Amino acid sequence: MFKKSSQLLICCMIGLILLISCATSEHNKKGVESAMKHYDQLILRSDADSIALSYTPDGNLGDIAIGSNSIRRFLSTFKNIRVLTQSSVTDSIKISKDTAIQNGKYYQSDLISGKDTVFVKGIFIAKWLWAKNKQWQIKEMHTKAIK
Repeated sequence: MFKKSSQLLICCMIGLILLISCATSEHNKKGVESAMKHYDQLILRSDADSIALSYTPDGNLGDIAIGSNSIRRFLSTFKNIRVLTQSSVTDSIKISKDTAIQNGKYYQSDLISGKDTVFVKGIFIAKWLWAKNKQWQIKEMHTKAIK
């Protein structure tokens, strides 16, 4: 009787551990949302190197820059712009295997050359890939400003 109770308890514990590990996995919508919030923070810090590393090696920032090195060089040209605020709001996330498509809106305010403040908002479509290092990376990011 004691042996069966112990085996049942062990099975229940293993099942609970598996359930918890699946629920906290980043390979889900919550993980994509978390990756986007991290991306927002990198933009806020204007960290071109880290932003570029958020992309797959062949990732693209719209039609502007393709590949993480090209993205890094492109972002490094914005020396006179200080990002004051950056946020995104997700409208939808669809995941199929190791690919996620995220649609949403972004809001940003910037200080230009230490003088003028501009407010930008728009829509974005991000294609994320689940990388071998167990994190979401951007394959494609398309944005469009809206009024």
